[in-house]
Amino acid sequence: MFIKFSIPSLARRYSIVSQNSEDTEAFLPSPEKAKLPSVPSPKSHRPITCFTATLLLFSIATAAVGFCIGQKYPTNLDSVSTRHTTKYSPILDEDMIKYEVVQYDGRFTEENEFRKEASPEVDAAWESLGVGYRPMLISDEQAIKSGLTRNNTHRNPELGGGYPVFLEGMHQLHCLNLVRQSLWYNIDYYRAQGQGAFSDPAKVLKWHVSHCLDIIRQRLMCTVDTGVFGGIWVNRTHPVTFVDFNTKHVCKNFDAIRAYAERNQIEANLPENFWDPPVDDDVYIWEYTP
Repeated sequence: MFIKFSIPSLARRYSIVSQNSEDTEAFLPSPEKAKLPSVPSPKSHRPITCFTATLLLFSIATAAVGFCIGQKYPTNLDSVSTRHTTKYSPILDEDMIKYEVVQYDGRFTEENEFRKEASPEVDAAWESLGVGYRPMLISDEQAIKSGLTRNNTHRNPELGGGYPVFLEGMHQLHCLNLVRQSLWYNIDYYRAQGQGAFSDPAKVLKWHVSHCLDIIRQRLMCTVDTGVFGGIWVNRTHPVTFVDFNTKHVCKNFDAIRAYAERNQIEANLPENFWDPPVDDDVYIWEYTP
């Protein structure tokens, strides 16, 4: 069974110490004060020459290592952070991910458009996040780097091949939206509509919702937020403490990522020969839905 989804910079300052003539004399005494011979003997050239050669070789080796590291880890901290903490994705090839400070809307009693009871307006707000985007198509080379294999579904080579894939973040938002729709104060509204996941039998819907809930649990554990938040005083007549959820966070530039997923969707109506079906034993076929 296959369930189809319609779906600031960090700079470090250095201060250069200015040196006047007195400073220079303090650190670099003149030949007269040091009583150095004006013409060194030939033997005295040998340790200086060896030291110079060693220093030159060390400098070359250091430069080479630095070049290699620079090739593997770009100086762009946003790129380094993303590539270090994210499994490969074709979106990394675009070098478009940036980090920015975002103010969370953590109000407790005032509801924004994502929290209100089910309505067309609330659905439109969630749809604007990309929860219903179709899959993207990536090349065979990108698929290998992403961890996909020939056992994953593949487009017909006659149509150019490639692998249809979902962007993880869009799927996770889809899951959060389904959990929202299934809340006790929303579920009757969506059951009455009978669309999407709510057109499935109750048992399948339960699997879908619990799957989505657990995907969100695992994502929150994977990227556990180590920030902190404090409390505030409320009620001027009789002040009491309450937690302040309105905190700032360093986040990826979501709008750009969403736009990438939107413009790279595959066509809505797939041709009949879109899929590259398995032949003989060249592709593993599951006995049942895992």
